[in-house]
Amino acid sequence: MTPAPEKYTVTRAERYVGFGALLALAAIALGFYTVQYRFNPAVSARQALSESSVATDSFSLADLAPAGIEPFSPPERFGPDTLSDKINGKAELYFSAGFRSLKTQRFALTADPALWFEMFVYDMGAARDAFSVFSMQRRGDLEPGGPTPFAYATPNGRFLARGRHYLELVGSEASDSLMAAADEMAAAFVDRIGADDARAPELDLFPEDNRTPGSLSLVASDAFGITGFNQVFMAQYRQNGADMIAYVARRESAAAAQLTAETVRDFYLEFGGVSLGGPEGVAVIDILDTIEVVLHQGRRVIGAHEAPDRETALALVERIRKRLREIGDDGY
Repeated sequence: MTPAPEKYTVTRAERYVGFGALLALAAIALGFYTVQYRFNPAVSARQALSESSVATDSFSLADLAPAGIEPFSPPERFGPDTLSDKINGKAELYFSAGFRSLKTQRFALTADPALWFEMFVYDMGAARDAFSVFSMQRRGDLEPGGPTPFAYATPNGRFLARGRHYLELVGSEASDSLMAAADEMAAAFVDRIGADDARAPELDLFPEDNRTPGSLSLVASDAFGITGFNQVFMAQYRQNGADMIAYVARRESAAAAQLTAETVRDFYLEFGGVSLGGPEGVAVIDILDTIEVVLHQGRRVIGAHEAPDRETALALVERIRKRLREIGDDGY
């Protein structure tokens, strides 16, 4: 008879090593979202949170072209089965956020056809999903600006979310005249869609003090590498020279929010985190010299990620809880 193998006990050091490896994988995954899937308009030309009252099928992109701009290619349309053909197989970000369809067409300056841009109109099905894609594609070093509250510009590109749509207008090169035409088309699209710029309620929960400009985002799936931790709104904060992330996620019920908070807590404890004392119902965990805080309030999961110390983390989540009270939303 073969002797039974001895039971192996995972040491604390091994848990830290394992968690460090997992963090590295999560960082790589986040890098794919924020770099690989984030369009770099300076390199390639291939690549508002309310529902739209006008479907884009009711008009063509060519209808939006201002004087001095004419179609440079026929219109194209892509669905879930063909999106990867258009964007080099890098479609996972869009799929995770509920992608429905993509319409594209190229337009050139009548006076100089060598100057052209391609307009990408992604129908994401819902306003929050369009914002999710916009926020994950956005580069942090760019100032906002455009025809919607969620818009930014680069020397050869214009990017914005409007209602259920995410738009990219990407030029063949940096050109003031070309980008002026792109601005006109973006504005014409916004006017034609006719949506109000209502904000997702979660965005109003993040206090502006010490918040990094342009850092509001929505992660559609597996935030922080935690399987099933989906639809998580985030914002980065910087205090006393240290960066940290605050997050809020809404669930269907208080019981579901509690289960999610416990899942997040257990994720860190499983990989060697040490539970610290905290207010009742608030998990405070020390792991790899940073602090994680997570709690649920009604249907919302609230937390701080990679805070420098316990007090700073607790103060940040308390500010969010205070905002809930200020806007008359107790999380239920």
